[in-house]
Amino acid sequence: MCGRYVSVQPKENLQALFGARGSAPEWLPSWNIAPTQPAPIITAEAGGMRRLTLMRWGLVPSWANDMSLQPFNARAETVVENGTFRAAFRSRRCLVPADAYYEWARGKTPRQPWAFARPDGAPMALAGVWDMWGWDGDVLRSFAIITTPANNFGRTIHERMPVIIAPRDYTTWLTAPAKTAATLMTAPPEDALVRWAVSRRVNNAVLNDAALLERHPA
Repeated sequence: MCGRYVSVQPKENLQALFGARGSAPEWLPSWNIAPTQPAPIITAEAGGMRRLTLMRWGLVPSWANDMSLQPFNARAETVVENGTFRAAFRSRRCLVPADAYYEWARGKTPRQPWAFARPDGAPMALAGVWDMWGWDGDVLRSFAIITTPANNFGRTIHERMPVIIAPRDYTTWLTAPAKTAATLMTAPPEDALVRWAVSRRVNNAVLNDAALLERHPA
C-alpha cells in the first residue's frame, strides 16, 4: 500500500530528470501528498514524447457514473485484468515522481510511520496508471499508484510497497505493449531503498512541512 508520499522537486528538475518536454503547470512542493490531492506525474503522448502534468491522486475510471469509485492504489497482481484499471494499463501508464513515500508499521497502535527513499536522495519513479472521467462538460484526469508484494527489506514494515521503475525502463513502462510493461511490476532490489522512522505528525494530511521527513525515535 502507498497512502502518502513526498514530491518537492521543482518542475524544471523533474523535466530534466524524466526528459519531459513542453510547458508544465506550477505547483507547490509537498511533504505529505494524500489521496484526492493533485500531484505531478509523467505521461507519454503519441510518438513517445513525455509530458509533466498535474493529476488528481485517486483514479476515477472513464466509465464511472459518479466519483464513488476512486482507488489510489492498484495491485500489480490484478491491474492488467481488473476492470477499473484494465484500459488505463493498456494505454495510459505514467510515472509518479516521489522523493520518499510513507508506510505505517503493522502491530500495536498508534502505528509508527516510516519514510522510504533512495540512498542517494534522488527522486524515485513510482509506477502508475491514469484515466480521464467526463461529467457535465468537465474532464477529471486522475491516477493510481501500483503496488506489489514487498521485498524482504520492506516487509518488516508492511507487506506491500510501490512498484519503482528504474530510469532505464522509463520508455518501456510508458510506451511498450501491456504484456511487456507488466514484466516491470516487481519489488525493487533489497538495497534500493533506505528507511527511517518519522513523526506521527504525518498522520494528519493537513500538516505539510519539511520536518515531516526528519528522523524520529521509533
